Amino acid sequence: MEVPVYVFTGFLDSGKTTLLKDTLSSPDFETERTLIILCEEGDEEYDEQFLSANGAYVVTVESQEKLTDSLLVQCAKKFDPDQVMIEWNGTWPMSTLFDREFPKHWECVGIYSTVDATTAEMYMTNMRAMFLEQLSQSGLIIFNRTPEEMDRARMRRLIKANNPPAQIVFEREDGEMYDPADEPMPFDVTGPVIEIEDMDYGLWYLDAREHPERYKGKQIRFLAQVYRGRNLKPGTFVPGRFIMTCCADDIRFMGYICRFIGDFPYQQRDWVKVTVDFGFEYVKAYGEKVPVLTLREALPAKKPSQDPVYFT
Repeated sequence: MEVPVYVFTGFLDSGKTTLLKDTLSSPDFETERTLIILCEEGDEEYDEQFLSANGAYVVTVESQEKLTDSLLVQCAKKFDPDQVMIEWNGTWPMSTLFDREFPKHWECVGIYSTVDATTAEMYMTNMRAMFLEQLSQSGLIIFNRTPEEMDRARMRRLIKANNPPAQIVFEREDGEMYDPADEPMPFDVTGPVIEIEDMDYGLWYLDAREHPERYKGKQIRFLAQVYRGRNLKPGTFVPGRFIMTCCADDIRFMGYICRFIGDFPYQQRDWVKVTVDFGFEYVKAYGEKVPVLTLREALPAKKPSQDPVYFT
């Protein structure tokens, strides 16, 4: 059987230990033997009572040089863990870990990062490369202690540019989560024409269905591929993009039906820059109200450097 390896990253006192302990205490992660590889010791500790109650053992690694292939093999033989949780040192490059050859059957299945939101702007300004490197491969990034005045949308965009598939969560100082719907959009929705950049297409696609009132009566302009399937009615096509939701095995073409009048010279998979009118109406095929577009203009375009795009 595969031994899942979970990696917890972030700078000192960002909440890694708390997140790891909460994860280990969850029924979803209940096993007989858990090996915790501790690469950084903070204020929060693993006391013997907690370890015993969760069938966990701790191996402390004091320096990058001591994190060797042979050490990991020794740990595998000595503890024979059902799962491994690594509390990573926020000052060590992630490559130090992933350059290692894991023991047979060990497989990294999740990388989780914590960020102290009260210091995030400082790190982004003064230590951007190191800060983003710790978050570059995370599937989940949790900002805790987030003050009300923090520009969450800006921080989200900066991280998404470096790690597009990441799920980013902001927690208030009392531990409650901010609603992503309360964040301002990364594009201007106030004007009559809304320009959607490539990296924002996934966000717009989701938001258009969840908050159509933002777009009704507006024109939307974005880069798209043409879909002209046999299942579409005459006078319609779908301008959309391939979107990766979490991994390369989970890529889907997503777009909304668009009506046109007259000649439409583009074929399947052609790239176009479209300007459309946004509507929201009942569609029998879906059995509910969904966004429906009306074509104003479609101009030929070149394939973008980044394809597919990601949910943001």
